[in-house]
Amino acid sequence: MKKAFSLLELALSLVILGILITILINPAMYIYNYSFNVKKSSEIFFDLNQALLSMEKIYNSCLNAIFTSNSFECYMSANDDIFYDLSLKKLNFSGIILENNESFFSPKSNLHFIENGISEGILSNYKDMHSMKKLKIYTSDYMYIYDIKNSKIHKILVDDREKINFFDESFSGFYTILYAYIKVYLKNKNIYMQIDDLNHNKQVFLLAQNISKLIFKHDGELLKITICSNTQNRCLDKWMLL
Repeated sequence: MKKAFSLLELALSLVILGILITILINPAMYIYNYSFNVKKSSEIFFDLNQALLSMEKIYNSCLNAIFTSNSFECYMSANDDIFYDLSLKKLNFSGIILENNESFFSPKSNLHFIENGISEGILSNYKDMHSMKKLKIYTSDYMYIYDIKNSKIHKILVDDREKINFFDESFSGFYTILYAYIKVYLKNKNIYMQIDDLNHNKQVFLLAQNISKLIFKHDGELLKITICSNTQNRCLDKWMLL
């Protein structure tokens, strides 16, 4: 009898233990799943926010941006170069062009000069930003500038610190030197950035992954950007001044 009761007690103990384990495991699994989902959502929102900040930084460097429902493109000033060495910013890539007896010059612009056998000036820095121009053959060097007043692009040859020659139609007035033509767009659930160095050399970089929607919408004087994750269908909005 004692042996029978011992077996019964053991069986009851195992049943009770199983019930207790089940009771304890369910909340633990719920807490784990909840924590995992919160962490996953936080990571998704972090990635979406980083993508929005990157697009905002690019947009703030744009000249006359053009928008579609899921992309934008623009010229980027070398003043706002966001891809290369910040030491390049010690030179100003903007200035004014004046006309003097059918010749053109940009006062105190330090476009190009040789100092201690080293090429210096804006052109030298400009070439350093363009990998296809690293041969530094300055006798046939050129830059693209943006006529701020008339919103036109001009190609110029640089003679020295101040003198310039136009390839095409000339102008006088304020300018900024162009770095590239940028396009940001959604394709195959990813956001890409295409950089055209203005010499038909294009590179494409991945900006964000697993994106289901990228929407640009004008709202009065504001631009609204909506970006949605393809993983959990979470969306994030950002407004910027046009």
